[in-house]
Formats: sequence, C-alpha cells, structure tokens
Amino acid sequence: MRERVYFHAGELVELKQDLPNKPTMMIVRIVKSRIKVLEEEGTDKKSNIFIGVKCCWFTKDSLYQEQIFSSKDLSKV
Repeated sequence: MRERVYFHAGELVELKQDLPNKPTMMIVRIVKSRIKVLEEEGTDKKSNIFIGVKCCWFTKDSLYQEQIFSSKDLSKV
C-alpha cells in the first residue's frame, strides 16, 4: 500500500516524472469543487470533491505560470 502524502499551501513541490528542465513549484492552494450528489430519497446534498493541487512557478524567461496537478504527480522538495 502506498503511503499518503498531504500537501499544504506554501510547500515546494516538483513533478515526479523525469522531465528535462522541470520547475520547482510552490503550492498556491488545494482545489475542491462543490457538486450536488443525489441521495436515494431524492433529496440533494452538496459535497466537496477534491480536484487537485494548484501550483505556481516561474519559467526560465521569468513568466509566471499556474496549473492544477493531481497530487499523485507531485513530490515534495
């Protein structure tokens, strides 16, 4: 069984994949979305669903970038 890793805003992370020039990124926030879930009795219930981890970084040309990644694709620096 794989150990669970929890991320928090402000932490430094990088992609697990071995890519050339992969950036070191900072976590901006954990992204969740509120959606309606239908229950069996026909009543609606709102539930928070985890979407991913929003990260930011600067490119080599000093351009600011943001993207949402799956927590499975990130590792702490």
